[in-house]
Amino acid sequence: MRHLRVPSDQTQVWLHRCRQEGWLSKASVLQLDEGMRGIPLLDEAPDDEDERWQGHSIVQREPKQQGPSHWTDRLPTPLRALPHEIWPSAYEIQGDVLMVKLEADAWEHQHAIAQAMLDQLPNVRIVCADKGVTGDFRVRELTTLASRDGTLSTRTRIREHGTAMWVDPSEAYFSARLSTQRQDTLERLQSFRQQLGRALVVADPYAGVGPALPLLLAEPDLLSGYLVGDLNPKAVDLLTLNLATWSAKHETDLSPSLLVCDDARAWQHDPSRRGFADALLVNLPHDSLTHLPALLPILNQAEQRLLRGWAIIERAALAQTKEDLITMIEGTGATAESVEVEEIKGFSTTRCFIAFNAILAWK
Repeated sequence: MRHLRVPSDQTQVWLHRCRQEGWLSKASVLQLDEGMRGIPLLDEAPDDEDERWQGHSIVQREPKQQGPSHWTDRLPTPLRALPHEIWPSAYEIQGDVLMVKLEADAWEHQHAIAQAMLDQLPNVRIVCADKGVTGDFRVRELTTLASRDGTLSTRTRIREHGTAMWVDPSEAYFSARLSTQRQDTLERLQSFRQQLGRALVVADPYAGVGPALPLLLAEPDLLSGYLVGDLNPKAVDLLTLNLATWSAKHETDLSPSLLVCDDARAWQHDPSRRGFADALLVNLPHDSLTHLPALLPILNQAEQRLLRGWAIIERAALAQTKEDLITMIEGTGATAESVEVEEIKGFSTTRCFIAFNAILAWK
């Protein structure tokens, strides 16, 4: 079969053009040598010498046929005849761990479902049934359905914003959906760093496995130190692994650099943590606002300070939440120079997930 040989970074350009011209075969794109790709062509496509190929050559290769487009197409034939509504319509992947919620009608077919998913998704190592979050640490209750290599561990590595991170959905809460919020955190701290004219000490008392940190640590001259922790010891184990990697890439020593495993509400009573930070991140959405009065003393009561957090509230309480934040800030003796409360997404029919941001100043 004929394939147009193009540089890999021009693959999408030529796929689009060949599709528009009616020259593109349904076979898959081939990976060729020297960083080149092979675009599969129909017999109706022009010959090798046609000037419309702009000097790119045509090579003969065996076609790579596309497999089934959906995992349900890989189920055993008798199961494919069952009503489509039985099968789960969505799943989540963290690293090489796939988590899927199964309704009662699908449970008897759990192993067939898991094997079909492994066959469809070659980068998945283990398929687990997700029974929802449980316990104070809101970790997933997972049941292994199938493993590609026999390993049962759900510890895995993901990449976010170009950085690798250890996670384990059965041991520590992590949400990939907050990726854009973490980018926004970086941008806000960059702006605040310019405002103060020096690197920042940041506190993240509900850090989990640490997803807010790699972007901050990778930014030159943004941080001078940190205080991070979590009450979940298994999350702190993963955070320790992650910080060892991220901190090693930091160009200067971070001092102070504290990693703890305890209740952040007690930090205010420890002289080494009270008045510690220039910026405070509060990511415990179900409890952020009730914990906040105990957390504000972590901020150094001099100059301006930055508060950024997330919460789940009644949508009707958006305006009141802003007033409550101002009251909490003023209760520390500070002035709320600016307070923002922004709805990020819906949480239920009446509740929403918000981000709140404030600049505090002490005289």
